[in-house]
Amino acid sequence: MHVLCFSRALALFAVIAVSAPSPALAGGKSVIELFTSQGCNSCPPADKLLGKLTQNPNLIPLTLAVDYWDYLGWKDTLALAEHAKRQRHYAKVRGDMNVYTPQAIVNGVKYAVGSDANEISSALRNHPTNEPEIPLAVKRDGENISVDVGPGQGKATVWMLSVAGKVEVKIAKGENKGETITYFNVVRAWRNLGAWSGARIMTSVPVAELLNKGADSVVVLVQNGDEKQPGVIRNADMLALR
Repeated sequence: MHVLCFSRALALFAVIAVSAPSPALAGGKSVIELFTSQGCNSCPPADKLLGKLTQNPNLIPLTLAVDYWDYLGWKDTLALAEHAKRQRHYAKVRGDMNVYTPQAIVNGVKYAVGSDANEISSALRNHPTNEPEIPLAVKRDGENISVDVGPGQGKATVWMLSVAGKVEVKIAKGENKGETITYFNVVRAWRNLGAWSGARIMTSVPVAELLNKGADSVVVLVQNGDEKQPGVIRNADMLALR
């Protein structure tokens, strides 16, 4: 069942876009993962809100399109099977098995209705602070993107995401038939850069390998746990590829 959208979110678009909630990470950026679908008629307001959130330099808002509404008549053109799995893994870790669209996951631990700016803002403000930031530096080095994850404590996974900044989709069938929807910071591919267990990690990836499916930027996440047990995101950064 889709979650009904909240009209109050519309009035809060400008507020949350220009206000700067205290970053969940000391010196880092907060990550908002929006699980959405072209086949979900409750999702367009959330997709629009995410676009507003991209204007906040303290945030890394991401569109993670899922495929589990494809049976309603329209196959999501941006969906990755990994996204539905990631959403289910989040729910399993939390223990509530609460999976729906539009759903926003904030910094890997808090969830909110993706169209509710108030809930998202609350999740940003109330992020747990007991996990120290893991040092992270992402930069372009010639034709490569270099990633330097500094020393610390704990265990985490380093993810690199290829991201398309803006994608316009004309939907011909399903619940959003006839609509043209713009999606922002669309995740097009994932790359596991390895497990981090406290020791410094330095690696690089050719830019040419990241420019797939319209991607024009890269996001690096340092996240507790692994693919099946995602935890708190302890640092993140975003870098333009073009």
